Amino acid sequence: MRSFVIFVWCVAILTFTCTASFHDLIHFGVLSFQWDNQPMFSEFLSPFPSNISQSLIIQKLGHIVAFHILTLLVLMKLRSIPIILIMTASFAALTEFLQLYFSRGGRLFDIGIDLIGILAALGLAALFKSKQSKQINLDN
Repeated sequence: MRSFVIFVWCVAILTFTCTASFHDLIHFGVLSFQWDNQPMFSEFLSPFPSNISQSLIIQKLGHIVAFHILTLLVLMKLRSIPIILIMTASFAALTEFLQLYFSRGGRLFDIGIDLIGILAALGLAALFKSKQSKQINLDN
């Protein structure tokens, strides 16, 4: 069952990242995809936008939350932190790269934003595990 939940969450992330217009999806419920045979790979290396708007901040928070949740879900299934980090970071890179083919702006810095959510989840899990082991030691 956990694997199915992880799969559904990954499909949701892919849907949100590859839809032609995230704005139209959120505001109007319009889900559409546009394949681009010749993506502009130079966009992948473009810097963080200098025009920081409220919607951009909300979108980046969405990146953090989506990958935080994904990492927590994977943590429930696997215990190897290096494998979890590699899996989730690779999926983050894949989603950003795929956006280039779906007329969206996949960016390297967005992988960094996704990593914030991943590392926050791993840090939270480590903190929880540490507190749990301290409690077990106190009980003994």
